[in-house]
Amino acid sequence: MAKPPRSWIVTRHDPIQKLDDNLWVVEGDVPGIPFRRRMSIVKRSDGTLLFFNAIPLEDGAMAEVKAWGKPSVLVVPHDQHMIDARPFAEKLGLKVYGPKACEAKTSARAEMSGTYDTLPSDAALDIEPVAGVKNGEPALFVTSGSGQVSLLVSDVLMNSPNESMGLLPRMLGFAGGLKVAPIFRMMFLKDKKALKTQMSRWAEMSGLTRLIPSHGNVMPSGTPEGLRNVSATL
Repeated sequence: MAKPPRSWIVTRHDPIQKLDDNLWVVEGDVPGIPFRRRMSIVKRSDGTLLFFNAIPLEDGAMAEVKAWGKPSVLVVPHDQHMIDARPFAEKLGLKVYGPKACEAKTSARAEMSGTYDTLPSDAALDIEPVAGVKNGEPALFVTSGSGQVSLLVSDVLMNSPNESMGLLPRMLGFAGGLKVAPIFRMMFLKDKKALKTQMSRWAEMSGLTRLIPSHGNVMPSGTPEGLRNVSATL
């Protein structure tokens, strides 16, 4: 018997962090495993909201988000990052977009409106595929009113200090600061040279300041140097 789709279930999450005039984030638990995840919310130039990853929110937090802007779009990083994508999109009436590389798999888990390369352009947001990976994971660049640029990624980069994780995740290489985790290299990375070149290019981007991974700590500054250091390990 097929497993029924997951319903809207609110798991423990932190308060909303308002990082910039057009960028909020929420960190919470991954259902069923001792891991943390982050949802980013981008306010586009037309005032509508784009969500990167999906975390169901408590009523008070959800009301605050809706008061900030009209929920419009959910971008899913790839088919393995869709635990709550379907109920989140259905409850908020969102159009769902994901990578072309895993379009069939994402469509099997949630009704898709298209791949993220078909999203209408926006002056505050650029999306490009992460180079050299198998699943088509995107990188999002959000430009604030001050000109500061934030880089949002899913799994290609993690930034978890050792003390933030248990023994098993540390043994598997998820902890230890900003890095491409060993399991990601093994399962999803197919062209290290392409990723190395892309990260080196990102490091030279004008205005790039903040890094927001889906797992681990936000890096509020020093992102260019961090990208150079990671690139040197590839």
